[in-house]
Amino acid sequence: MPLLQGTASARAYLAFFRDPIRYLRESQREHGALHLLARPFGLPVAPRRYAFAYGPEHNRAVLGNPAVFKTSGQTLPGPRGSAQRRLRYGLTRSQGERHERQRELVLPLFQRAAVDPMVPRMVELADALLADWRTGERVDLDGEMRRLSLALSTELLFGSASPERARRVGQGIGEWLERSFSPRVWLFLVNLRGTPYRGLLRHAEQLEAEILGLLRERRRARASGDDVFARLVQAHAAGESWMDDRDLVGQAAILFAASFETTAHALAWLWLLLAQHPIATEGIAAEIEKQLGGAAPKSAEEFARMPLLDAALRESLRILPAVPYTLRSVQRSASLGGVALEKGDRVVLSHYVTHHLEDLYPRPREFRPERWLEIRRSAYQYLPFSAGPRACIGFSFATLAMKVVAVRVLQRFRLEVAAGTRIDPLVRVTLGPSSGIPATLHAPGARLLPQPLAGSICEMVDFAAGGEGAGRVGRAR
Repeated sequence: MPLLQGTASARAYLAFFRDPIRYLRESQREHGALHLLARPFGLPVAPRRYAFAYGPEHNRAVLGNPAVFKTSGQTLPGPRGSAQRRLRYGLTRSQGERHERQRELVLPLFQRAAVDPMVPRMVELADALLADWRTGERVDLDGEMRRLSLALSTELLFGSASPERARRVGQGIGEWLERSFSPRVWLFLVNLRGTPYRGLLRHAEQLEAEILGLLRERRRARASGDDVFARLVQAHAAGESWMDDRDLVGQAAILFAASFETTAHALAWLWLLLAQHPIATEGIAAEIEKQLGGAAPKSAEEFARMPLLDAALRESLRILPAVPYTLRSVQRSASLGGVALEKGDRVVLSHYVTHHLEDLYPRPREFRPERWLEIRRSAYQYLPFSAGPRACIGFSFATLAMKVVAVRVLQRFRLEVAAGTRIDPLVRVTLGPSSGIPATLHAPGARLLPQPLAGSICEMVDFAAGGEGAGRVGRAR
């Protein structure tokens, strides 16, 4: 098990922060399933050491034991007593009995029984976006999916009450995440007038004020409705939870950020992969036509008869997971892979690396949806929404929303990414394109070919080798 120290450690930290995906990929290849980074030159830039642990066994050991390996926020904490610190204190950050009670309160609102009846409303929101699309025009797939995901997440979290303020909250959270992961902020963490860090803190104050304003409006209206925010307010008013206003602010920010960003980027990657694999796209479109014709889906049960769509979604989330890695803090002395860890050490696990292990997924850089017609993988081998007791509660909502959107788009359009487009994935907790995905809209039946692309996306996906698998899934019906 390698331990990198001194100059090697400093270089590794810089490489990780500069390009997390490349570092994760190359360090696993070079160092194997586990390696440690010491504090470079003894400087306190890391709590103690960072352990990079890859593969299902380490995923199970860490994610399955949250009492020892505690969730640790990946956004900047901000000064004590600041809005920045309060915004990041939601379900993902709470611990112990507090977390269990908060999760017990929120979980029913994200389970299939609550999410499945949302299909008609999801269709309405998808159709409202697509009404602006025209054959022959060019759209930014990432930007358009962000618009749609903002509407979907707003509906789930805030319902139809206070739509303008809810929209401002959603947009504010998106900007908050961008600012929180800006290199300009991280490289100069000084709270002085005119600095990017001061700008982040001020934006957090404005966002918190918007969420509190929404909270006051829902209380005045007695928080009628069954959306997540209304349920939290109702539970607080009825004495069912110990959450104060700080907790409600954190819950709203974190839950919205998780549902909005992950769904938006996951949809953008799905469209990129399908655009580059037109044979697979036609197979899915034929399956949709067989089940629905041109009609909109009316219930979640209809998707159970669309295995090709499900396989493509699973494969997209495998090859380009919306969250590529996660961080845990060691709470007491523990052993991981035979290596002794101390309290304060950090453990980095990677969904992305696990999804690209050759022994689990042969030819892992290829988009091969048909593999999911033949294989099953455990929760620690395939974890686009994490795994263990603290797995993402939004799994049912996100996957159902993606299927609804995929159906409505493929019933009306085919997508072709512009030749030569440079696509560089960027990590801000979630994995998304750094500058959009431009694509031209075509009518169904258009004979399209995959286009040559540029950028670091070509290091993550082997587009040139994808045709064979795409052809099989296109005919597997």
